[in-house]
Amino acid sequence: MRIHYKDGTELDIAISQIDSITFVEKDSHDEEENVTLIGSWLWAKKEAGYYELLTFNEDHTYTGYDFYFSYGFDTQTYGWYSLYGNMLTLQSNGFGYRRRHNWFVTGMTGNALEVMTNLGAYTYYRLQPETIYVQDGGSSAVFDNKDIIVFADGVIVEAERNQLVGKTKGTTYILVSIAGQDKIVAYKVNVR
Repeated sequence: MRIHYKDGTELDIAISQIDSITFVEKDSHDEEENVTLIGSWLWAKKEAGYYELLTFNEDHTYTGYDFYFSYGFDTQTYGWYSLYGNMLTLQSNGFGYRRRHNWFVTGMTGNALEVMTNLGAYTYYRLQPETIYVQDGGSSAVFDNKDIIVFADGVIVEAERNQLVGKTKGTTYILVSIAGQDKIVAYKVNVR
């Protein structure tokens, strides 16, 4: 028996090894639907002293925003990207410089983007569409009791397990481990 796949590949299977054939319909929840790079992705580590937010647009442009909260300054870059197979290329040009990064995508789900760079492996988490608002000097229990905030910069907002405490007015990002789902999600936080 020869199976012809939609991508043009073929698979030969000896009929003598087949006991039975059953056709089943997959539930859409069994597989991630239309996983795409389009959107914003956050990498953050308190020990490193900064976080990075990458935003990939449909027209193959991207922006990168780095906030070095341990030093109190930020940088921003923009350019174009291409994703060819597992190779993600980011290029930005400016007056006097041309930067090109080639990253190998080792995994991508609807929530996590895992890449291997020349500096090592990194996991970026998809930014959720909701913005969380916290009062300056106030605390807010915004997550389920079993959820844990795994990253907060400690400058604009501080985390105490599943609770956020606004330290100063501004915008920042957090990472939250969702209990029972084995996943981490990113949120934008606005302290007013």
